[in-house]
Amino acid sequence: MQGAAKIFREKEEARKVFIGEHGHIRKPQLFKMGDRNIVAIGNQLFRQTNPGPYNFVNAIIDYALYIFGDDYLEAEENKPFEDRHPAIQWLHASGEHHNATLARKDAKPKDFQFGIGAAWIRLAYDLYTIRDNAELQEVMIKRIKNIDTFQAARHELWVTALFVAAGFEISFEDESDNSKRHPEFIAVEKETGIKVAVEAKSRRRQGVKGFTGGHPFTKADKVGARGLVEDAYKKSGVVPLYVFVDVNLPPATEEQQQVWFQELDDMMNDLATEGYCDPCPAHATFFHNDPSHFVDRLISNDTDKLWIKHYTDKNPDKLFPVNIVERIMTAHHQRAIPPEDTPDF
Repeated sequence: MQGAAKIFREKEEARKVFIGEHGHIRKPQLFKMGDRNIVAIGNQLFRQTNPGPYNFVNAIIDYALYIFGDDYLEAEENKPFEDRHPAIQWLHASGEHHNATLARKDAKPKDFQFGIGAAWIRLAYDLYTIRDNAELQEVMIKRIKNIDTFQAARHELWVTALFVAAGFEISFEDESDNSKRHPEFIAVEKETGIKVAVEAKSRRRQGVKGFTGGHPFTKADKVGARGLVEDAYKKSGVVPLYVFVDVNLPPATEEQQQVWFQELDDMMNDLATEGYCDPCPAHATFFHNDPSHFVDRLISNDTDKLWIKHYTDKNPDKLFPVNIVERIMTAHHQRAIPPEDTPDF
């Protein structure tokens, strides 16, 4: 009995460590069958596609390829690179870099850290997380595969995975119901059952994630997110609203980032002065940026600068989960890199 109790304690401690590192997602399920690995994702089993070493990152990439499908991938490969779906551009460019780096005898681990490769892996990780912990809706898959809707869908996917990692269950809204304005989804805290509404907005910029309109980005350009925030605030209802704005900005120096942060401060102060925060329609408004998809070269701490900045309502008038903002900020940090190996619980 003592031995069994020790094993239980060790497994429980390992579970807590995993949650601390990766959030409240289901631990990856990977096992060997013959010469291939099998991974369980949701209620489905997926077999390793190619022989050889296999880890969790390989598994989520295989799943992302499955989501796009062989016919779709083949059709994209037949297009000129610049006409391909943004995610397929990430896939092929990072694959070519990886293979070229493997061929080098002096390659070091950091030499594999390719910018848009990180964008591809993070997309794969979010697809896996939602399918394994919630429901990856068919309508979301269609929007991800459609170049015209990819940017918005990609952002919604990221926000959904963020709430899963923060310990919430996801209840998607009926997108076909146009009779009323509604948020992207309702997140339900697992322990208390408290509900919050979540709205996601993404700033469009020319050449970013398939968008061809607008003008080329220059250093003089602003964040320009006020219209998105005002529109998101219209989704306020009977449960607390949490707004997430993807600013889609390129890598920048600390000095340039501070200019953008000051713009956000001024904008939120202006909204408060104009009466938007009396009370504020949203309990918290988050602005975040992942510039990895801009970087077609090796990444570093300077070029892979993920950041998130939030503003909270000082006088919330609805019941909301304890420490929700801190949990979201923690989940943002946890979601940057997927676990390389599957934990042994």
